Amino acid sequence: MNRRKFLALSAVAVMGLAMVPGVQPAHASTPRLEEELKKRLGVSLAQIKEVPDVKLTAPTIAESGANVPVTVESTIPIERVEHLWIFVDKNPVPWIADVKLTPMNGQVFFSTRIKMGETSNVRAILKLKDGSYVMATKEVKVTAGGCG
Repeated sequence: MNRRKFLALSAVAVMGLAMVPGVQPAHASTPRLEEELKKRLGVSLAQIKEVPDVKLTAPTIAESGANVPVTVESTIPIERVEHLWIFVDKNPVPWIADVKLTPMNGQVFFSTRIKMGETSNVRAILKLKDGSYVMATKEVKVTAGGCG
């Protein structure tokens, strides 16, 4: 085998691997997510701190991405919380939900069902009254897509 043929076959193999789902780097979905975070929250993902006070409950494996149950709760007092957002990193539009919270809610709790196109991180982001952002993240593996 000569050098040209080897290089051509190597290039085809590398391109083939890039097309296989799950082999792409984890940051492949970041530009869309970053755009949505800037648009909706006005901050980047690096400015949001992951904390144990926010609990995101979702299945580890969802049989269908068309109907994925998600629950967000927090031990942070409701008086300190202003807003809740839910994002799915790899959805065509990562923004899923936008919930305004007030002390009349009693506690930070929200439950819904979402659509997911593929295996991705689900993020629950809270904006606190002091202007800071905190979040919880969970990867949900989808066996059959739901976003078309």
